[in-house]
Amino acid sequence: MCRNKWIIVPLFLILLFLAGCGEKDAKTLVNDLSKRSEKMESYISHGKLTIQTGQEPQIVDVEVWYKKPHYYRVALKNPKKDITQILLRNDEGVYVLTPSLKKSYRFQSDWPESSGQIYLYQSILGSIIDDQKRQFQREKGTYLFEVAAKFTLNQNWKKQKVWLDQKLNPKKVSVFNDKDEVMVEMVFDRFQLDPSFDKDAFDMKRNLSQMTEESKQTLAGLKQKMDKRGMASLAPMYIPMGSQLDGEKTVQTIAGPAVIMRYTGSKPFTITQKKPQEIETFLSEQAKPVMLYQGFGVLLNQDKQKQLKWLDGQREFELTGALSEEEMIKIANSFADQVEK
Repeated sequence: MCRNKWIIVPLFLILLFLAGCGEKDAKTLVNDLSKRSEKMESYISHGKLTIQTGQEPQIVDVEVWYKKPHYYRVALKNPKKDITQILLRNDEGVYVLTPSLKKSYRFQSDWPESSGQIYLYQSILGSIIDDQKRQFQREKGTYLFEVAAKFTLNQNWKKQKVWLDQKLNPKKVSVFNDKDEVMVEMVFDRFQLDPSFDKDAFDMKRNLSQMTEESKQTLAGLKQKMDKRGMASLAPMYIPMGSQLDGEKTVQTIAGPAVIMRYTGSKPFTITQKKPQEIETFLSEQAKPVMLYQGFGVLLNQDKQKQLKWLDGQREFELTGALSEEEMIKIANSFADQVEK
């Protein structure tokens, strides 16, 4: 009887020890994440990004391709308009591509080092690794980290929660404001570590030529509507405090009519709306890509002024003014869902 008792106790202790070894603590996990970040050769991820706007949430499909050391392809698809934009980085620079319009912007930038996003796995890993005040807990087969919000223009966005599966692959990232409300959320449905890519997977011409038949039909419909009614002006739903509309006029350009709206006051700015041209624009190192509700935009710093360019449907916008980056983006976002209804 006693002999059997002494056999059971050591077996119990061994099983307890083995069970404990299967659960990693936060320090071990962070060390594992650091190793993965350094050794990772490539990945493909896909999911849905939801942005709370105060009205109807903006939902975007996001697919990311990454290949070491600095090749990126981020495809954003607007499900409502079936239009895809691509943010591409290769040896020649950084591009914002709109295949449906054969439109491309090219510029020199250190993106994403200076402006990572929650849809990029490297940015997710960095937010966990860099935050020494991180909080950690386990949730039903997942690892949950709570860290400070990074790379955000909104000062009210204070923290983010990151869910990883047991293989350390991303499951979900939520960004919270100072009222503990979810403002942005990325939910991953696919993640593949170390896939192989075609030699021209990150080639600009290949990516610019890609467009689905659905996108062609969608763009044809938008173009037909615009041709019928002309270039009707659209006003921003957000105007900075101290600014007011001073005047509006339509001018003729090589690309057709352009509508110019001037706002005066303590924060003056100008908005130009026109049909896009199928050209490649070379911008300086002062330019960088920014994410808007409509897709990707290009922000250019020009001395004391800034210029933000973006596309929405069959319309190209240019916003110029001595405004903060946050206000420029707010104005641009306020045009979302107004175009080509």
